[in-house]
Amino acid sequence: MTAVPGEIPVPAALLRTVRRWREQGEPAQPPISWPRDAWQRQFPRQHAFLDALPDRVDRAEATRRAAHAVTPEGAERAFLAAMIWGYGRTGYGPWRTARVLAENPDATERLAAVAVVARERGGLAAFRALADKPLRYLGVAYGTKYLRFVTAALSTDPAGAPILDSVVRRWFATHTNLHPLIDEWRPTAYARYVELLRHWSAELNLTVDTVEELIFRSTVGREGSSQWSESWASSDEPVSPERKAQTTLLELELLFDTAAPDAAREARPHLDELGRIIQRGWAPRSTPP
Repeated sequence: MTAVPGEIPVPAALLRTVRRWREQGEPAQPPISWPRDAWQRQFPRQHAFLDALPDRVDRAEATRRAAHAVTPEGAERAFLAAMIWGYGRTGYGPWRTARVLAENPDATERLAAVAVVARERGGLAAFRALADKPLRYLGVAYGTKYLRFVTAALSTDPAGAPILDSVVRRWFATHTNLHPLIDEWRPTAYARYVELLRHWSAELNLTVDTVEELIFRSTVGREGSSQWSESWASSDEPVSPERKAQTTLLELELLFDTAAPDAAREARPHLDELGRIIQRGWAPRSTPP
């Protein structure tokens, strides 16, 4: 991600997304259901906390649960809420989350320390703090979900810590010449991403967090994700072969969000090339003279 953010205009796809969203009355992102029993089996010590969560969790709920993340106990609960929102109905979410905590004996202390940094110095500093000593099995895609909620709950930083996962990455690869890498913690690349969203948010008169959210929602809505259905972001046209192919590609991207870093790093160039092939395969062809 090397371009200067200020030199990249707001993509037409984002302008269309914002227009449709506003025409529909700026609807909030729908909450997502989650398998409560599976999470309680994996985290019996947090049974009461999990039992108190609603059946469907949204960004606002996950943000509320991050308000006490500056203590180890509060950080663990904030992390669980963020992962529940992030994984949704995905069956392996509880196990993946438990693995992060089990494979890093001081995980809750480190997550709490990152939350303190977010409160005192903002989202970019919190990202750097996590990048300096990454937690094993916690990549950028799900790590920035935790950062997003603790920063929103604790910090006055207007840029916050926007999520950078495979959904957002796929949107950038499709609509810009930027390809944010998420296989490793790269503070400089993340800072460029945040600055670009900041630039666009000023142009659109929206918050940085809202711009990221609309990018996410428009991607999963258009591609027909089974978890995140957005009627305002979807086309009324029949599902085309291109959209079916893009949906499959997005599902692959999401799977690699939780893969081992080496596997994810190896897969990304191939996924990008597959995306380009899909775009070329259904691109309008000029009529020969």
